[in-house]
Order: sequence, then structure tokens, then C-alpha cells
Amino acid sequence: MAPPEQSPPRQLQSPPSEQPILDELLEDIFLRLTTAADLARASTACVSFRRVIAGHAFLRRFRALHPPPLLGIFNHPFLPAQPPHPSAAAARAVADGADFWCSFLPSRERWGITDIRDGRVLLVGVPEGKTYPWGSNGMLRHFALCDPLSRRYLVLPAIPDDLVHELHITDNDGAYFLAPPVAGDDDGVSFRVMCLVKRKSKLVLFAFSRGAGQWRYIEYDPGFKLHWASRRYYWRRFFCWAVMPENKLLKLNTDKMEFSAVDLPPEPWPEEYEMTFVEASKGRLGMFTIYDDFDEEQGGKIFHLGYAILRKRRDRTTRWRSKAMISLPSTCRHYRIIGVAGGYLLLEGVPKDLPSTPSPEGDEIDIFSFNLQTLQLEPFCGATDTIYEDNTLYAGFPPSLSAPTI
Repeated sequence: MAPPEQSPPRQLQSPPSEQPILDELLEDIFLRLTTAADLARASTACVSFRRVIAGHAFLRRFRALHPPPLLGIFNHPFLPAQPPHPSAAAARAVADGADFWCSFLPSRERWGITDIRDGRVLLVGVPEGKTYPWGSNGMLRHFALCDPLSRRYLVLPAIPDDLVHELHITDNDGAYFLAPPVAGDDDGVSFRVMCLVKRKSKLVLFAFSRGAGQWRYIEYDPGFKLHWASRRYYWRRFFCWAVMPENKLLKLNTDKMEFSAVDLPPEPWPEEYEMTFVEASKGRLGMFTIYDDFDEEQGGKIFHLGYAILRKRRDRTTRWRSKAMISLPSTCRHYRIIGVAGGYLLLEGVPKDLPSTPSPEGDEIDIFSFNLQTLQLEPFCGATDTIYEDNTLYAGFPPSLSAPTI
């Protein structure tokens, strides 16, 4: 008697009702990965992993827990992190796949890049028929937003003429920058564009959000003389400006759209006010400053990175408290702070043996990254010239994990 025929083995599949549960479990597992590099490797394991990791919802949750790493400096050309820096592999993929100059934007010659944030590039321009450099009187009111990885763009409505005339604004020395979305609206494609200008003794801030679709403004009287003495800093949904010689730190709360000011530590300040502000432990405001001393044994300057935290006293007043003084490599004769992004403070160092006539071949300037969590300094990349532009640091995920932001 012949044995009964056996049915071919069937692949086990999860019932449709179990798929959302499985995705939630995978998300919880992937959120425990600590770096974008680990996440990128996990996404290549199978189609299911890739689908979960590449979703806007998951990337938004991962970004909240693990800020996207610093990948490079938006310069000409783009300067990616170099090995052995942990961001080197992702940086190279971004450098190969992105169009940072946004050449896909129509009438590109009328636009100039002014800021980079959350994988987007903000450009400010002149009306049709005019070209960059602008050379026009009055504030600049035309903006475009680009995603250099997906090569998508969006031209925003111009700030209305009647709004500018109503406020009697004629100064074109404004600050044009990207701001985080309104709290709770970070769906991966939401954004805000801001324009800060002076009007006599007051500040006027124009803001455009994708959700509202129109420009609004607020005015602020700081109560002290205004000077544009520092670059713009970002800290825990606040923008900050150091105002000298008033020794004030001007703060903009991007959630409440309110300005305030606090005192900076007493002088003396280091030459050229080499400082930057970061988010310290427990959400406090931290400040890094470069100091130099003369070392008799070495017969030259030695440099330190000073670290202080703003603390609240019991009487609700604030005080800056020094936390650390980190020695910088003695191989450089000068240091400068480039900026902060992706959990790193970036420093530029000019080597002592740099010839008076720079060579066109190879790197001349040393760029160091300082990990804000571990307080470790390591080489980041090299540059052939000084990085003069502010707000040029690019932090983001590699192309395989980057959903379009526009």
C-alpha cells in the first residue's frame, strides 16, 4: 500500500491583524540602537526592517532620542567627515548623492544660501529679473527651501510689501534662518522660516510656517542698545545671540515666540569672543569658550576649551558656573569655533607649521570635532582654507534613511 501523499511545506505568515503589532515591536527594538550607522546596517537586513526604519513616524521618534549625526561642512566643495570619524561612511554617501548647491532650483542665479537645518537648505533671493549678489536697498523678502538629497524645492510667498512698509523697515542687514516646527507638528515635512531685522531700537521677527501658510511678525524692545556682535546659536528650541559690549545673551523661545535676555559671565572675554552655546545636562544652557595662555616651557600659546553652565539659584536669579577646562592640541597656533550640530562642537585649528604661502595641494587647516556627551576631541576632516560662513554644518541621516523633507 502506497504511503499517502504529503502536502508541500507552507511558509508561515503572520495574520494581517498581527502586522501592526510586529511593526511596533520592531520600532521599539530599533529605537534602542544608539547610532545612525547601526540603524542603516539594520535596514539592509530585510525588506520588513527597511520598511519600518524608513517610515517618517519611526525616523521622527529616532531623531527625538538620537539627534542625526554631524556629517560635514557645507563649503565649496562639501567637506564630509573623514575616517576614522564615526560619521565618515554616512558622510561619504551624502557627499556622493546630494546636490548641496540646489542647482535644480529654477532661476538659481537669483538665490543665495543662508542657512541649513534638518536636512533642508534655505535660500534668500531677489525678485525675478535680478541676480545674486543682490545690491538692493531694503530687506530681502523672497525665500526658497530645498532638500539636497531628494532634489525637491518649495518657493515661499514673499513677505508682503504692505507689512514691510507698515513697519517702516529699510535696513537689509537681517538674519534669515530656519527654525524647528511648532512643538507637536514635527511630521517630517513641517518647517518654519524666520527673518530678524532691526527697526530703530526694536527687533522685528517675521515668521512663516508651512501649516499657517502666511507671514506673521512680532516686535521686541530689549531695553538695551542693540549690536549684531555674534553669530546665531541654537539651544533646546531657543535661538541665542551674544550682544556686546552690553554683556547680554538675547534668547528667542521658538515655542512661545517670545524674546528674553540674561547676563553673560563677567569680563574679561577672550579675544574675538570665541564662544558658542549648547544644551548641557538636564536641559541647562551650556557655554564653550576658547582661552589661551602663554607657556614658557613651550615658548608660545597654549589653548583651552572652557565649559560653563547657567544655573538657577534659590532666589530665582541665574549664575554661570565653570565646569571644565579642556586642553586643546599644541600642534596648532590658533583655534576658532565653527559651530555646533549633531551632538558635536566643531573647531578649526591652524597648524604651527603651516607655510605662509598655502599650497593648493592637499589640506592645510585641521578641523576637530568635540563630542558633547563624552567630551572627547578627535579629527573630523581637513580644509584648504578657513571656514568663514556661519551655520554651515550639515547633520542628517545617510540617503538610505532619509525621507524627503519637502
